[in-house]
Amino acid sequence: MNRIRFLRLQKSMKQEELAKVIHVSQSSLSGYENEKYEPDKKTLLRLADFFGVSVDYLLGIDNIHPDKNSATGKIPIYSSLQSKPLSGLCGSILFFLDFNPYWKTDGEYFGIRVCGDWMEPRIFDGDIAIARRQNTVENGDIAVIQTGDGNAKVIRVAIQRTGILLLPYNSKYEISYYTNKEIVDLPVKILGKVVEFRAKC
Repeated sequence: MNRIRFLRLQKSMKQEELAKVIHVSQSSLSGYENEKYEPDKKTLLRLADFFGVSVDYLLGIDNIHPDKNSATGKIPIYSSLQSKPLSGLCGSILFFLDFNPYWKTDGEYFGIRVCGDWMEPRIFDGDIAIARRQNTVENGDIAVIQTGDGNAKVIRVAIQRTGILLLPYNSKYEISYYTNKEIVDLPVKILGKVVEFRAKC
């Protein structure tokens, strides 16, 4: 999701409301959010000041969002998720969740709804996985992984010198292996390390 739109939704603002704050038309703001064109420098500065973030964060250069590092912040929970070079994490947001004060405060967190049964019987379809955004994990960690341009999924990983293994808990699914070349070419991207699960109601 475009970060301007993400920040606006996090504040529960309508486009008309934010457009007035930063002194642009609603159609201009819509263009920024749909990435048809970029805001000028003055508008970027107004947006950064209003949301309390850096211009680099708005542009997708910096991944740290200060509001998510406090006990009063909220994190997005996605129903589907992809990572794109210019926009960062993009997808359909189900809702926002209050930041858990027990999580580390030096990173960015997000959640994703688990789809599929490859992690049963430990993790079920519809459960919510909370992850800390990072592009590396340790052997045996459960991570949010994206292969190619597809939707990300939650799965256990094993890092090897020659590649990466994706290890489902459900025995009816086979282990997937990607070589270092395939990791680069597809690509295979680690979007975050899962730190908590919340069972579906």
